[in-house]
Amino acid sequence: MSTLAFYPGCLVLQRMPEYELATRAVLSTLGIELETVQEAVCCGSPVAESFTADWIYLSAYNLALIERMGHDTVVTICGGCTNSLARTARALQDPAVLSEANRRLAQFGLTVAGRVTPKHLVRLLTERLDDLRARIVRPLSLQVAVTTPCQALRPDDVMGFGDDPLEPQSIRRLVRLTGAEVLDYPGENECCGATLYLADSTLSLKAGRRKLEAVQEADALLLGCGNCQLLLRRFQRFIIRDRPSLRKRALFLPQLLGLALGLPEESLGLRKGVWLR
Repeated sequence: MSTLAFYPGCLVLQRMPEYELATRAVLSTLGIELETVQEAVCCGSPVAESFTADWIYLSAYNLALIERMGHDTVVTICGGCTNSLARTARALQDPAVLSEANRRLAQFGLTVAGRVTPKHLVRLLTERLDDLRARIVRPLSLQVAVTTPCQALRPDDVMGFGDDPLEPQSIRRLVRLTGAEVLDYPGENECCGATLYLADSTLSLKAGRRKLEAVQEADALLLGCGNCQLLLRRFQRFIIRDRPSLRKRALFLPQLLGLALGLPEESLGLRKGVWLR
């Protein structure tokens, strides 16, 4: 069993514990244990970075904690967190930024070298496709509409994901391992609208509605980001207020994978008998 640092992010911890639960269950089958970063703070996205350039030192603090743990890789499950940590790791390659980060971190007894690589869960799993394929025991008969965690892939030169940032295929490959079918729909690779909510809730909900209107043929939305879940599932009632027929169920990527791996539904944060027939 190998161990990797885990930064779940505040959104997941506060609103969607089932995402973390399913992530741990699936990675455990691959021989990976997650060690949560203790005393972590907000990554800075999207609130702090909208009003101050100093947000980067929040992420530098988190990276310093990870380095102190002895890890050079951190697993993330939120697109915003992944993006913030990756951009900070990149910025720390500038000696001036690194020096200022360490000046601020000194009061906490921390230092940062900028050697940590943030990896979104999708990237981590994509690197282990063969291991996953060998462990599938329950092929699924579902059609899912994928929403890609866009911030985990863009900008490509910073994120280093290794997938096409405009037409990514990583989640599609993972879904197909389970036997589920991926629905093609207009706007699949567009932003879900979640990060717009703080600036313009009306525009945000309109973006989410476009998604829901386009995926009605699917059995479920397939999510790989806490922000997508927040808008398209938690705020769905606001989006469909005048048209309840647009309601759509949702699954997190590790929940779908966990079902195909034969894991107990309760270990994935799912109600028994809802998704399996």
